[in-house]
Amino acid sequence: MKFILYATLAGLGIAFTIFSEEAMASQPGSVTLEWYGHSCFLLTLENGAKILTDPYDTTRIPYQLPEESVNLIFSTHDHFDHNAVDMVPSRTILRANGREPTFRVTVNGAELKGEEESPSIDLDGKAFSCSTVPSFHDDRGGALRGANGIIRFTVEGITFVHLGDLGEMLDSVQVKQLKPVDVLMVPVGGYYTIDAEVAKQVVAALSPRIVIPMHYKTAVLSAGFPIEGVAPFLEGYDHVNRRASSSIRIRADQLPEELTIEVLKYHGQD
Repeated sequence: MKFILYATLAGLGIAFTIFSEEAMASQPGSVTLEWYGHSCFLLTLENGAKILTDPYDTTRIPYQLPEESVNLIFSTHDHFDHNAVDMVPSRTILRANGREPTFRVTVNGAELKGEEESPSIDLDGKAFSCSTVPSFHDDRGGALRGANGIIRFTVEGITFVHLGDLGEMLDSVQVKQLKPVDVLMVPVGGYYTIDAEVAKQVVAALSPRIVIPMHYKTAVLSAGFPIEGVAPFLEGYDHVNRRASSSIRIRADQLPEELTIEVLKYHGQD
């Protein structure tokens, strides 16, 4: 049996961990992804570590948020329906501004000096990497709604891309920075973001294995909220799963061979 030796620097000490080759091969576990509504997702690893994306102000957006603390919160841009990072306790907060490929980093309530492209994140020992790709919140170079930071992160051997409030078709440089993609979270409701047709173009450009539509009209949003439902986006796809719950489990070794659209209920939906 072959063994692999890993060294980890912790302060001034060095800790060594020995894994068998077989154990290393089986290390990646599943990720449970739950849609809380709008662009907010809670990702839970098998070790209990939690990642939250784009929490909203629940006094203005009528969905719920997790009650428990999380390890990490991502915010794609500084709008009330994506930046309510103080509403869920978290050790680490990564805020993208959409204009630079860097994060504003807060750890235990203290903002780190400078900006980070790929900050060190503690997910209870799980390997993790992340980056942000600048984009615009509209198709006029940000003149209407400003910038938007696309989030790309890899954990448990799965690469997730969260497009935030993307308002334009991706260019070739952005596509190259984001690929390869396993799981894509894409806005489809239009008006504030790309609409269903542009979302389909983005999906085609990124070639993900799983697509989870977000930021579309649901029954809890007021009639005056000017975005469309999910149905126009689903037209033309061969593999669409309408889930009976708000969550799915994803494993790197069980990703679908064909592009699959996963339509989730929002957290708390009957």
